[in-house]
Amino acid sequence: MNLFLIDIDGALVDSEHIGVECYTQAVQDVLGIHVDADWSQYKNVTDAGVLDEIITKHQISESRSLIHRQVESRYLALINSYLAEHPTEVTQLQGAKDFIEQMRERKDTHLAIATGGWESAAKLKLRAAGIDVSNMTFASSSDAMSRTEIMALAAFRAKQDSGVTFDRRVFFGDGEWNKHASQELGYDFVAVGNNVRHHNHIPNLGYFEAVFSQLALH
Repeated sequence: MNLFLIDIDGALVDSEHIGVECYTQAVQDVLGIHVDADWSQYKNVTDAGVLDEIITKHQISESRSLIHRQVESRYLALINSYLAEHPTEVTQLQGAKDFIEQMRERKDTHLAIATGGWESAAKLKLRAAGIDVSNMTFASSSDAMSRTEIMALAAFRAKQDSGVTFDRRVFFGDGEWNKHASQELGYDFVAVGNNVRHHNHIPNLGYFEAVFSQLALH
């Protein structure tokens, strides 16, 4: 039995530019702090992880949980406002919907979402792009700060949801942080798009059949 874990931004949905703009603005609005959007400098490239590092760096003494709730709420409001003005800006990436539908039909594969975004914002982006993930295993930055924790939690929940043990765990994503977390956990990694160099690579999820060949899956 295979477990396919998939990120949202850059794999399923084209919304990264909106996410970065709204996230940095939310932090600015709540904390009055300018955020450097070079995500490579952060240890945990997740919504909660980046914010926690900002709180630590600036020695903010207020309740961390309260700040997280305030920034997430503002972030969600900004995305909603943006989508109200630009309803077609968030789109599904090529092959995304077909990939989900076909993987759901396979008897030997369980599909799960493992995203570094907060659950509320992640699901908003998916709805805006017309992608239905209802009844799918889901783990996000609302559950944990690090990519490895999110991915491991998604795998744990997938086992609970399916009632089976997985022989292979494969992660689909477009970030270096996804690649590193996959290596740390011992998962196979498939680079989607052009942001990451990796021997297992597909331009988009429309080429998912190539993954079966690359990973010797059947």
